[in-house]
Amino acid sequence: MPRSVPFLFLLWIFIVMGCGPVRDPLPEGFDIQGHRGAMGLKPENTLASFYKAVDLGVTTIEFDLAVSNEHKLVISHEPWFRANICLQPDGSPIPRDQERSFRLYEMAYETIEQFDCGSLQHPSHPDQQTMFAVKPLMTEAIEAVDEYVHSQGLPPIGYNIEIKSDPAWDDILTPEPAVFARLLNEELLAMEDRLDTPLLDRVSVQSFDPRPLHALRAIAPTIPIAILTYTEGSVDDHLRFFGFEPEIYSPNFGLITAEHIHRAHEMGMRIIPWTVNQKEDMQQLVELGVDGLITDYPDRFNELYQRR
Repeated sequence: MPRSVPFLFLLWIFIVMGCGPVRDPLPEGFDIQGHRGAMGLKPENTLASFYKAVDLGVTTIEFDLAVSNEHKLVISHEPWFRANICLQPDGSPIPRDQERSFRLYEMAYETIEQFDCGSLQHPSHPDQQTMFAVKPLMTEAIEAVDEYVHSQGLPPIGYNIEIKSDPAWDDILTPEPAVFARLLNEELLAMEDRLDTPLLDRVSVQSFDPRPLHALRAIAPTIPIAILTYTEGSVDDHLRFFGFEPEIYSPNFGLITAEHIHRAHEMGMRIIPWTVNQKEDMQQLVELGVDGLITDYPDRFNELYQRR
């Protein structure tokens, strides 16, 4: 029998027993971002989802912003209540053809927090645990998560905040971009004085809409900005559309090539794609040289790279 056979046999046993070879360590500073918390496992953009993301060791929590009628920042992916994930305060369903009439921008937060956005099974995430959950205020969520992180003895966590904005929504579903950016900056500055750990060093702001990013850069030039894109094209094509160079370049993961990564790094930008949910895609992107990734399933990334 050739000398190599016993080694191959042992390697086969090692893999079959579920102890596959250890992956190469991740690059220093690799940023694992929990998309809307850990929305593959808990209701999106809720405290339960954020706590789960912390438990799974993310370095950053990604979430979205809408605005109430008293100009409070509410964590929500849409500026309305989606019929397939939310229930009205009395427990009745939201008619699918009327969901956009349930506008957060026309409601006070005391009304918004009565809607249940966690008890319906998410149509795209069958492993998501259902539970009563509400859309939290940004200030309350960050303060609660910071307290939870501290109670677990973990290092401070980052927040990647998406401004949900569209020209068709201005002054109907959301405030116009300059107002949106000002509200965000004011709330971040107010929390900076209340939190034990400085917040502005842990925040980045992203959007698909260039307008609020330009407005924020004008009033808060030190806050890192990420540009989001789902369109094909080169890095330079996307920068021309946004009209400035951000600190972070965040395309849809399916668009990324080695040239995108090389060009982003050449220009001094970090590249953090969204939304990466399959292990093979995670591994391929890490090997290509991305600086982090946004995922609904931090647990899958942990399994792949043997993290906490």
